[in-house]
This record gives sequence, C-alpha cells and structure tokens, in this order.
Amino acid sequence: MSSSWRTATAPAVRYLTDPHRRLAVILISLAAVGLIAFGVFATLGGPPPQQQAVVYFDPAATVAEKDAARAACPSVGQAIQLPPDRNDLAITRAYPLRYDVAKASTQDRAAIYACVSRQPGVVGMSQETQGQ
Repeated sequence: MSSSWRTATAPAVRYLTDPHRRLAVILISLAAVGLIAFGVFATLGGPPPQQQAVVYFDPAATVAEKDAARAACPSVGQAIQLPPDRNDLAITRAYPLRYDVAKASTQDRAAIYACVSRQPGVVGMSQETQGQ
C-alpha cells in the first residue's frame, strides 16, 4: 500500500475507533448493513414486476367497439388477455382491454399489437411495468 493512503486513512481510523464514538459507529454500521440486506431482499426476494400492455381507445369509441376488439384479439402465446374489471371506475371504462405480457416473447407481443391496431376505435397501445 502506498504511504499516502496510510497517511490519509490513519486519522479516519483513529476517529472511528475512539471509545467515545464506539456506540454511534456500531449503530451506523448496523443500519448500513440492514439497508443493504433489505435492498438485496427487495431485489431478489420480492415479487416479479407486472408488465401489462394497455389498449388505448378513441374517447368516442363505443362499448361495442371495445367488446369487438376484446373478442377479435384473444391471448397469443404468453401474451395473456386479462379479464375485464368488474367495477364501474372511470379508468376501467377508459382502458377495458389489457394484456399480461411479462412472459410474452417478442413475436407474441407483435401479434397482439398487430391485431389490436387493426380494430376500429383503437388509438394505440402502451406497455407498463408495475411493481419492483
């Protein structure tokens, strides 16, 4: 090790090993280890993120057009059409057609996008990642 590194770290080591600061150093060290452990757990042990493709309809699209798009574009491979929500929220009415694409291949996603884009009343699609 170079002598400049030793010279720079010696005061820091003395400062941290001073008996008057021992409790604070131990508490801060435990907190840092806890944060690191939580970060590793949250990254590796948490649930996988959800990826959804959401179909955007023209505001003037009718319920019949939305239902027709749902019927015309079922699940493809691992791009799974999600069942319609059973509530009466405005967001559910605006975005009634969604697909779970977390495990879908590029070909599956392309097939869904191609089918949906041909449907009347559809403006586009967006992919969202939720969680993590």
